[in-house]
Amino acid sequence: MAHRGFSGKYPENTMIAFRKAYEVGADGIELDAQLTKDGTIVIFHDDTLERLTSDKGQLTEWTLDELKSLSINSKDQEGLAEQKIPTLKEYFEWMQDKNLLTNIELKTVNGNDIGLEKKVLKMIEEYGLEKQIIISSFHKENMIRVKKFNATIQTGLLTSKCTKQIIQKAKEIGMDYIHPNALSLNEELIEYADYYDLKINTWTINEKLDLEKAINVGINAIITDFPDRLKEIQDKGYVEM
Repeated sequence: MAHRGFSGKYPENTMIAFRKAYEVGADGIELDAQLTKDGTIVIFHDDTLERLTSDKGQLTEWTLDELKSLSINSKDQEGLAEQKIPTLKEYFEWMQDKNLLTNIELKTVNGNDIGLEKKVLKMIEEYGLEKQIIISSFHKENMIRVKKFNATIQTGLLTSKCTKQIIQKAKEIGMDYIHPNALSLNEELIEYADYYDLKINTWTINEKLDLEKAINVGINAIITDFPDRLKEIQDKGYVEM
């Protein structure tokens, strides 16, 4: 699964990063969703603008038109067309005819943005993409409400540190997946999650040796900045496609 698209080579969370991930064979894309000041769902990771644009301030204090006036930093790639902050609608328009899984991480403050949850779910339903979407968040409050609003949507609890207690909590609140930091995983925890019938989608693995190890221990999905490397390993026969 391509982390913010093909973010190891192209500007993260942009349409070119999504397209290039798909072109190199990624079967899934991870992206981040949050609301603008005027209530539009945009794809952007940080809560502030300065790391990825030439401006600064809280994204939630900008309207969509104002955000569209900005350009995403291009990783100093010559000849790369100017990239804008995409909306979730733009992304769905592009991916709706593709056999592509999408993980949408809800970016909220302390899990307190019901408006984002409802708008994301409504748009998923409008495009008929329920079977191609996983919704994830670090905040269990978000995930509990998502399941309440739509019990059939796939969900994953993000965690920086995986423990048996967190796995149990994920199961208790109805998660389909747990999304742990790869550094916090070991074989015992992988078996424990399997016992609770929770699939593991882990982040963020980029080195080839680490990718091979993750595949061979039975991880469900690997989130990586370099989907081309993962595809190359898969094509060599470490796992079935």
